[in-house]
Amino acid sequence: MRMQFRLASSLLALSLAAVMAACSDSAVGPNEAHQDGSAAAWLKRNAGARAGGVTSFVYDPNLNAIFELSGGHQIFFARGSVCDPATSTYGVTEWDKPCNPLRAPITITAQTFKDANGRPYVDFSPALRFVPGRLVVLALYDRHAAEDATSIINWCGPGGQCVDESLTSPELVTRREVGKGMVVRTIKHFSGYNISVGRTGYSDAY
Repeated sequence: MRMQFRLASSLLALSLAAVMAACSDSAVGPNEAHQDGSAAAWLKRNAGARAGGVTSFVYDPNLNAIFELSGGHQIFFARGSVCDPATSTYGVTEWDKPCNPLRAPITITAQTFKDANGRPYVDFSPALRFVPGRLVVLALYDRHAAEDATSIINWCGPGGQCVDESLTSPELVTRREVGKGMVVRTIKHFSGYNISVGRTGYSDAY
């Protein structure tokens, strides 16, 4: 998989800012978390959305890596950052709990969409959460959003609803790389519970 490092300065700044905080909700197994089809739920809530591309890549827990996704988006994984989905739980009470790191490579698939306003949305599978203290950063390409100080990256749940996780976890605050057209933040999980970017008042805002 072709890897680029044009976001290196942003990723370093985010890693220095990363500290963990607690949230609340129920815990489930990661496969259970994704089985309801989060992308389908999001599409139902976003009339006029359109599909983009699908990207599959292999995450190797022994390496730091940046992967290019369809639509110009990127995701960065620090070495040893993914919890083993065979043993880890999933749910917003679980993001900061210790887990067994994944030891073997795993294939991850990212499907991209845009809502009716052109805001990007990315759906990841399989269900995964990340080792507390290990950095994972999502960068979504949207030049208009990158120029707007109100832009945020939201997490979209299994019902298609989207929330700003930084309201309860300040270390998840969104950052903007205006010159690169990127909206960036650290993430603690993705699975099929999805990540979206949008501005308050847009169809993917909660």
